[in-house]
Amino acid sequence: MQRRTFLNLMTTASSIALLPGCVSIPSASNFPKKILILGGTNFLGPALVEHATFRGHEVTLFNRGITRPNLFPNLEKLRGDRQIRASNLTALEGNRRWDAVIDVWPEHSNLVKQTAELLADRTDYYFFCSSIAAYKDYSRPNMTESATTRVDEPGWYGGEKAIAETVLAERFAGKYGVSRCHAMVGPRDNGVAFHYWLRRMALQDEVLAPGSGNDFVQYVDVRDVAAWIINCVEQHRVGIHNICGPSEKLTFRSFLEGSRKGIESNTRLTWVDADFLRKEQGVQSFSNMPLWAPLDEDAGFYQINTAKSVTAGATFRPLTETARDAWLWYQSYFFKDTAFPVSGQGLARERELEVLKAWHNRS
Repeated sequence: MQRRTFLNLMTTASSIALLPGCVSIPSASNFPKKILILGGTNFLGPALVEHATFRGHEVTLFNRGITRPNLFPNLEKLRGDRQIRASNLTALEGNRRWDAVIDVWPEHSNLVKQTAELLADRTDYYFFCSSIAAYKDYSRPNMTESATTRVDEPGWYGGEKAIAETVLAERFAGKYGVSRCHAMVGPRDNGVAFHYWLRRMALQDEVLAPGSGNDFVQYVDVRDVAAWIINCVEQHRVGIHNICGPSEKLTFRSFLEGSRKGIESNTRLTWVDADFLRKEQGVQSFSNMPLWAPLDEDAGFYQINTAKSVTAGATFRPLTETARDAWLWYQSYFFKDTAFPVSGQGLARERELEVLKAWHNRS
């Protein structure tokens, strides 16, 4: 699967979260802050609301009132639809001020531009959740925030994220923050990439694991993203930061073994040679084997540099905790008989057994 296809699929992973328990947050000033969250009821949004209220802030939500409208009954909710500009931003008009605005969803830069222009004189800080999809090239490891982005590629997820960042840089110079996140997982994730591995390991005695196990992988728990963003709001942290966990490099072997430990699975992982999978069996990275990116494809995709954010205080909870809580969520959200592939990701169990048999029987 092409990286662009995978990054587009990331947008469908919508966005119960637990209050963060492993993130150390410095004391903030000017409490409580009045925070406007654009969205707030899907995936990252609820995690943000829960952490912000846990920290004592006053939160207002602006959304359509369609996704989980009964969430957070005690919060103020403003209704509108950002995709219908003419009549649906009325609730945000007027003279009302917020200390900070958090924009979690738009993959369309024009939506960011509209709200940025509308709120520019009525907030001291605008935070935008972007993506590593904004980067143009993944061929080299250790990519920092200064790497070239896709600002010249409008019309698709990565390009629109990059363009939205430039909109904020111009409109909110000196008072905006951006997080470029890798694949987010955890409670309320309805994506299938992480779910594929957890379901396989929870229910099967033997699971096909791709390659040597020495390829790298990055991900981030949605609750750690939320804690980081709220901390940025509290500290008025300006600029762009890569948010990709964990802090140290993680091999795919350690990723699967840590996930297996987190869900208390005894499954056997059978590591199958990458060339045997791709060339002899037609098993593709990313699509058939979610989250797997062999180093000989795009070496930098899972080696994004996070030194800037870690130095600024970003922390990432243990993989075992993320896997445990994500599996609890997946079991409540997906049908018990969910069969892969789903949304083009994963390998059918029957096909997996065929490949395992071929691997075990090779001469």
